[in-house]
Amino acid sequence: ITSLAAKILSVLIPLNDTPFFRFGLSNGRTPTLEIKEYLERLSTQIYRKLLGENMRETIYLALQHLIVLGDALMVFDNDYSFRTIRLDQYVMRRNIQGHVQEIIYLEHIISPNDTEIDSTDWYQAGEESQVGYETVYVRVTQEDDGRWYMCKEHDEEIFDEGYFEVSPFISLRWSSISGEDYGRSHVEDIYGDIATLESYSRALIQGMAAGSTFFMGVDPAGLTEIDDLSTAQNGEWVPAREQDVYTISPSKTMNPQIQATQAAVDIMRREVGAGFLLQSASMPTGDRVTATAVRAIGNELETVLGGTFSSIARDLMTPVVRRAIYLMQMNGEIDPSMEKQLDEQEGILNIEIITGLQALSRESDLTRLLQMGEMVRNLPESAAQMFKWDEYARSLVLSLGFDPVNWVKDEEDVMAEQQAA
Repeated sequence: ITSLAAKILSVLIPLNDTPFFRFGLSNGRTPTLEIKEYLERLSTQIYRKLLGENMRETIYLALQHLIVLGDALMVFDNDYSFRTIRLDQYVMRRNIQGHVQEIIYLEHIISPNDTEIDSTDWYQAGEESQVGYETVYVRVTQEDDGRWYMCKEHDEEIFDEGYFEVSPFISLRWSSISGEDYGRSHVEDIYGDIATLESYSRALIQGMAAGSTFFMGVDPAGLTEIDDLSTAQNGEWVPAREQDVYTISPSKTMNPQIQATQAAVDIMRREVGAGFLLQSASMPTGDRVTATAVRAIGNELETVLGGTFSSIARDLMTPVVRRAIYLMQMNGEIDPSMEKQLDEQEGILNIEIITGLQALSRESDLTRLLQMGEMVRNLPESAAQMFKWDEYARSLVLSLGFDPVNWVKDEEDVMAEQQAA
């Protein structure tokens, strides 16, 4: 589970400091270079704002919940921090299309009556009331106008309520079943193999324990006395005949059964390991993560997991980006009109999640730009003069993830320098 969650996280949020999303035009047209530069800078700004908090580790925990339980709930707070709510502490209801309509979850606040909390009273899973804490029920529902109404209740009394313009709640499912409010997990799909492996492993351990036992035997009709052997110290002389003393061990007759059980365990380990992608090469970490490695693990995730990976990437990343844009707009960190531009009905921009294989698009753009530069250099001088080298330089710097404004001079600046010279 740890290995599979780590691999999915490596493809969802690559370690190459590249944003996992970008903005495009909702009408399908290709933006001009100036607009593309602005959108790239905006995506980088939002991405760095998100990475400043605990997004990576919270998503990693949520992925483990999805693999085992099939359902997870994340909360994106106003301070750009994330938290995961366990499945035993929330319930939800969806409509026929699968969209969340109502969520009720638990929050625990420190009780003002208990000034000292005993550290031995651990936080018990699956219990609504905790020692030293008071339980608060939080209910969230979606209104007809798209806003989310939230109220908090303590001791059957509502003490706080309000509205969210952009929902901070991110509900994830591993695989969805029509008409069901909760998702099915990856463990549930291969639960038969896991149970079989557990049974075989138990039988193998019991067989090996039985096979490792032994007893010392003495021929009752022989001349050797048991008392002489049992009371003698190591290395002493004893009256005994070699033919009368022997070892009794069940391993001689149990070896075929133990070997057969071991073979069954190995087979089931390979089956379960294949289900969790343990047979594949691990995703490399560090600065030099090659495109081939990302492409290989991304292909395997898509093939083995049957498209679940893509749906998780869409359902997880798009709400995160929308919520981050709304918070940054409220704090005056980005253009206030961004939220309207991303409106699904009237906006001119849309969010494109480029995790996984699509995250290689920037690297492929760089490769094509370098090839184009080699081709232009081989053209005749008259043809090369028709090439827009300033546009080429800006696109090249942009594909590397840098801001062209800091590296490429404007045509006016170049002409001014030439005139001054």
